[in-house]
This record gives sequence, structure tokens and C-alpha cells, in this order.
Amino acid sequence: MTCLPLDLYLGFIAATLILCVMPGPVVTWLVAVGVREGPQAALTGLAGTTAALTTHMILTVAGLAPLLALLGPWAEALKLVGAVYLVWLGVQAFRAPYEDPHLPKAGRGQTAARVLFRRGYLISVTNPKTLVFYAAFFPQFIDPAAPSGPQLVLLAVTFIVVSTLSDGAFGLAAGRLAPYLKGERAQMLRNKITGGVLVAAGIGLALSRR
Repeated sequence: MTCLPLDLYLGFIAATLILCVMPGPVVTWLVAVGVREGPQAALTGLAGTTAALTTHMILTVAGLAPLLALLGPWAEALKLVGAVYLVWLGVQAFRAPYEDPHLPKAGRGQTAARVLFRRGYLISVTNPKTLVFYAAFFPQFIDPAAPSGPQLVLLAVTFIVVSTLSDGAFGLAAGRLAPYLKGERAQMLRNKITGGVLVAAGIGLALSRR
């Protein structure tokens, strides 16, 4: 079985870790969910973002990323869709009313798991710039003397694992704060901060250029 040289593989893991600890829209959203609804909600959202990342990895391994890079305005439009969606989530969080923690869980407006999963997937999958990045990033760690297919699969799986663990750590850490933010004043402040951060992340994504 053909595999990557150890030095290239370790270099890829190190580079991926560095990328993952620089928070982007996905991490920002997971932190917001963790603070607002707790660790379990953050993990549910993480499942959605990981599913989107897996979609991107499949496209990358299949060789579609370079094609998407040629779409020009269409790729930019898709990125703007993701940015607008993130801003919309931020506005919703900013305007969210107080939820009495003494009410039963079903009466507190807790976001359904399927909604969190869908939001996580859409936030992550609607950023085609990441596909372009993967297309440029992965080849740097490919051994040209060996078949590229198995190497790309290994890199893709590794990227998914490292990214999921890193993003999950951010979401869970934020979720730990949730039990201490139950008062009305604290909860409303939390909603404002959450909304503001999400809106800022969406605007930043819309304005970003490679």
C-alpha cells in the first residue's frame, strides 16, 4: 500500500492544526451555539459542520476543486449566500427574547437538533473559497513519486479528524459557560454578544478576498 512519507504527513498535521486554531465562521458559530445552548447543542452543530467538511473533502479528492475555482462570479455568489445566512443567524440571536430557565426544556425555545445540524452544514458548505484553498493546500504534501489518489484520501481523512477535534474543543469549552449565564440580564447580554459576533463573522466572510 502506498502511503505518504512520514515527514510530509507530520508536516501536514502541523499545518492543519495551525489552520484550525485560527477561528473562522464555523468556529465562531459553534462557540456562539455552545454559549447559548450548551455543549450538547455545540456537538450537534459540529456534526453538521463536519458533514459539510466531508462534502468538501469528497469534492477535493474527486478533483472538482480546481473546476470550482474557475467558476468566478458564481463561486463568489455562493460565498455571499453563506455570509448572508450567517448575518441572518446573528440578527436572530440578537433579537432573541429572554428564555426562562425554570420552564421545562421544551418550553424554552431550545433549537431542535435537526435545525442545528442544518445550520452547521449550510454555514460550512456555502463557502467555496475553502475548496479553492484545499486545491492549493493539499498538493504541497503529495509525494510526486507515488500515486496521488491514496495520498489525497489520507490527507482528507486526517484533515476531517483534526478539524473536528479542534472545532469541537472550541464548542465544548464555550458550552461550559452556559450554566453560569442563566439570569435575564446575563442571558440578554449573551444574546447581544452572540448576535454581534455572528453578524461580524458574516460581514467578514462577505468582504474577504483571497
